[in-house]
Amino acid sequence: MNVRKVIPYGIAASLILAACGGAATPAAAPTQAPAAEATTAPAATATGEATTAAQPTDTQAAATSAATATTAPAAASVSNPPKTADEVDSLDLTGKHVTVVFWSHYSGVQISQVQHIADDFNKQNPYGITVKLEKAGSSYNDVYNKINATIQGGGDLPAFTLAYQNQAALYRSEGYLIDLTPFIQSKKYGLSQDDLKDFFPYFLQSDKNPQFPNEVLGWPTQRSMEVLYSNLDWLKQLGADAPPATLKDFETLACKASDASQQKYGWIWKNDASDFASMVFAEGGEILKPDASAYDFNSQAGVDALTMMQRMFKNGCAVQLPKSERYGEQNRFAAGKLLFVTGSSSGLPFYAASIAKADKPFQWTISMHPQADPTHPKVDLYGASWSVMKTTPEQELAAWLFMKFFSQKDNTAAWATTTNYMAVRQSAVALAVANVKKSPVFAKFPQAAAAYADLYKWIQYGAIESPVAGYDPVRTLIQDMVEKVAVKGQGDPKTELDATVAKANDILKQYAPSK
Repeated sequence: MNVRKVIPYGIAASLILAACGGAATPAAAPTQAPAAEATTAPAATATGEATTAAQPTDTQAAATSAATATTAPAAASVSNPPKTADEVDSLDLTGKHVTVVFWSHYSGVQISQVQHIADDFNKQNPYGITVKLEKAGSSYNDVYNKINATIQGGGDLPAFTLAYQNQAALYRSEGYLIDLTPFIQSKKYGLSQDDLKDFFPYFLQSDKNPQFPNEVLGWPTQRSMEVLYSNLDWLKQLGADAPPATLKDFETLACKASDASQQKYGWIWKNDASDFASMVFAEGGEILKPDASAYDFNSQAGVDALTMMQRMFKNGCAVQLPKSERYGEQNRFAAGKLLFVTGSSSGLPFYAASIAKADKPFQWTISMHPQADPTHPKVDLYGASWSVMKTTPEQELAAWLFMKFFSQKDNTAAWATTTNYMAVRQSAVALAVANVKKSPVFAKFPQAAAAYADLYKWIQYGAIESPVAGYDPVRTLIQDMVEKVAVKGQGDPKTELDATVAKANDILKQYAPSK
């Protein structure tokens, strides 16, 4: 099927323009918005490291390799993509020296770590497989835009790519991305039951899409959680011994801390749909119905979340981050201007670096997002996975073998330590936690370092926003709705939520896979 018949021209064009123009506000954000993940990128206090670290090598050769990927001959009697584990087992890469290209936005220490692991794989694998890395932009959104632009233009796609679950669902619906189940189950190239049990079950489950039952559209290499960053010293001044556990206490403390004349606020809205999703989850609700039949954020939980946000802005307890102010939430927090920030757990080292260099450093930590009912918590847990595009069976297998190698215990622990993403394997947690605690960047902030270990206790409360195709424009609808109702104080929360969900459901139908 031709993707041009499914992705409306206006949406596709906006994606391409966003990729080319580098606008501060993307046309459509991925499952985890760039605003939330921006806290994981180096801010002004850490840009030196980001710009001087190793970059992907030999991108011209990588592009050439990608161009030849779609024309390489497939193995005899093997479907493309393979439909069964037996078909995967029948493939033999010996002597074929397959080259595969990986597209991502990684930079700085992230790309250096991936390159290091890729170099090890290129030397060690017995098939002569070569993995080459290609930078496809500076954000998740850039990678998504480039994939869509390449599809629209009929160009050559990489062998595998970084993609959020909703993006993978879109690629899969048009036949450009494959189901990994046969590779995972392969006796020759797959994973043992013991290996599979070592992965956190929720992380594996998050790549099983309700629009494609019994298929696995990505492989988890990194996960983050929406948490609450809290200024502990400021909380003590307000009479609180610890971060708030309930939404009621969160709002009370945020309002108590706010002083517009000093440009100090209790909380900041980062123009990020994931912040709204965190509030809905905290109220006990969902963004999408479990069967993916409709969006559900206009439930009572959604009304309560949006009403609270509207009330906080009306009472001067919250401030909106200007869309042109990159990493503003991080820098304002470090400057003592924000009591709380809702953000990605993977931003830990960048907050630590910013606060350490502040004029008046303070003690801080992260905690599970405050809940309406702390006895039944629910937290926003997300992360892009690595997905394999449809090329040839040999290319697909080679990509899978590197992904399998990357997710070995030691590699997973090293990746988690380098990036502060969560380790996806249980056996790697102890090493990742130990490495974070002894990291120089956390030397002055032991409570924040200790909180990293708590993330793994909170996985059991994880919830996913929306893994279905078309969630990107829905995120924009949510962000616009929050700005209108909460920030500007216009409209009734329930009425606006119903109208936004109606539009979101139209998009859900528009992007639904063909039967």
